[in-house]
Amino acid sequence: MRVLAIALACLAVTACSKSATADLSHDVKDAGHELKAEADKIKTDPDIRKADADAKKVGHDLSMSVKEAAADAKVEADKAGDKAKHTADDVKQDVHDDTRS
Repeated sequence: MRVLAIALACLAVTACSKSATADLSHDVKDAGHELKAEADKIKTDPDIRKADADAKKVGHDLSMSVKEAAADAKVEADKAGDKAKHTADDVKQDVHDDTRS
């Protein structure tokens, strides 16, 4: 008798567990569908699309500014290098002239 009671209790727990699992599975699927629907709304929202386009434009403009600044810095570095070379050449010539006199 005791074994029968334990078996019935286990069967009842298993049945409830399957029902709870099925409910949970259904709830998760519903939440997934709702989430997908909201994501699709966001994806096609004109304000979101405009913000996306604006962000891309800002990124492009920023990258062009950085490239321009880098090119300017290279030109200035080349000028500074040339000036340093000419100064070194002048000093070398002055030292050479001083040793000859």
